Amino acid sequence: MDEIHNTEQMMTDEIDLRELFMVFWKKKILIICITLISAILTGVISVFFIKPVYHSRLNIIINMPEKYLTKYGGYTLPITTNEQYINLITSSEILAHTIIDMGYEDMTIESLRDRITVEIPETKANVKQNSFFIKVASDNPQEAKELAQALFNNYYEFIDLMTVEGAVDYYINKYSVDLASLEVTLNTTKETLAKNEALLAQTPQTINQKEAMSELYNNPGVSDYVILENIINPNYTKIESNIIENKQTINNIENNMAVYNQYLDELNAVKEKIADYKSNGNWDVLNDEFKSIAKTNIYLPSEPIVPSRKSSPNNMRNVLIGAVLGGMVAVVVVFIKEFWFTSK
Repeated sequence: MDEIHNTEQMMTDEIDLRELFMVFWKKKILIICITLISAILTGVISVFFIKPVYHSRLNIIINMPEKYLTKYGGYTLPITTNEQYINLITSSEILAHTIIDMGYEDMTIESLRDRITVEIPETKANVKQNSFFIKVASDNPQEAKELAQALFNNYYEFIDLMTVEGAVDYYINKYSVDLASLEVTLNTTKETLAKNEALLAQTPQTINQKEAMSELYNNPGVSDYVILENIINPNYTKIESNIIENKQTINNIENNMAVYNQYLDELNAVKEKIADYKSNGNWDVLNDEFKSIAKTNIYLPSEPIVPSRKSSPNNMRNVLIGAVLGGMVAVVVVFIKEFWFTSK
């Protein structure tokens, strides 16, 4: 009985599958129409309603040193890896200047940041990475190229500005502390000089030996010695030497203070130029005191180009996806219509 029941069940299943296939076959025109309509609608939306996206690519090579050499000394840079430097390209200050340069009135910094992709290629362990790729997206190929160039120009200036500003602040603080320390040393040395000069005025320059001579003549064992009447006082000579040393020290301190004050004037002038640049974009910071660090350590092997084709949307792929989804919907519609409503 079980074998007969199983056979009947298999025949029933086979009939049901055949019936299902026949239903789809009878409704093949409907399924094909829905599939074609879905594919056409998807294609129309992809071509006419979805904005195209074009990517312009930058290949930036970075090889930043550990120290930034200036006339004031070597400033140790706070950023230690090239990866940290390339990540600065999406910083808010760079993007804000890029928005201004491109004339984007309604674009926010976050929106522009979403259009920039930083690609860091994988390298072997213990190998310093210095080549990076930046992709910039736009709905216009010419604009994508201009946006990439503007982004790099602002990045280039930002690295210089950040380095110069860090060095200026460091050396202003350094020379201010050094001047305060020299001021204390200068006052102490002047006080010591005044004491030595007062002591020198009270110390006899020579020692009179007349009284000692009479005592020596009464001594029978000193007849062979010649005794001078006056000799130089060694204490006077010592104090005089200290005074000369004090004056030399004061002179050196005052010379160093004059140099440090000159450096502070120069550094404060550069600081004013930095403030002027930040307020109105007047880039006139790099002068004889500070040279461009980006010029010799950040390279752009080739200029960005106008992309020849869009990156998205992929119209053919969207049409195929629309056709597949339309076919699935058509099958579901036919199935429900035949086996739900018809059975009822």
